[in-house]
Amino acid sequence: MLIQCTKKLLDELKVTPVEQVEEADPLLCWHANMLKVGRHKFLILVNDKNRYCIVLYGLKARDKKRFTPLIRDAIREVFQSEFIDEEIIKEYLSTLSELTFAKTKDRKLVARLNKSCEMVYFGEDYLDMDAIVQVEMSKWMSSLLVGDGKGAYFYPNEAMYKDLTDFLG
Repeated sequence: MLIQCTKKLLDELKVTPVEQVEEADPLLCWHANMLKVGRHKFLILVNDKNRYCIVLYGLKARDKKRFTPLIRDAIREVFQSEFIDEEIIKEYLSTLSELTFAKTKDRKLVARLNKSCEMVYFGEDYLDMDAIVQVEMSKWMSSLLVGDGKGAYFYPNEAMYKDLTDFLG
């Protein structure tokens, strides 16, 4: 799995990004940013193919050391709450052998990431202060109508269902 991080997130995680990675399936690639609201930090992941969002809240220093399992668990938890079949979740996560960190590569994808980061401010009603993985906020953000840049609109959660179906048959 390729996580393309903003400079702020790379500095926060203290990881060295890999050089340009060969073209991977956009369904397996995510853009990520760290956002600070008050004293609390949010990590926002946006899928490159369909703009599906996953939000993590209140990350501490110890969470940065176990970042890979945290991301896997977040994807699993949010997908389960969307009633995606457990077999599909296992198959998707099995293709994500390990996390690879890279710099952001595309201005269009960074703009989409920034738009998702803005939505965190509006999703205060969906914030669960007791959980790292923000399931309800992630589902809400992924259910908002977005444009594809060509005059058409779609829902990221429906696009994720379709992409997972196409990817895994």
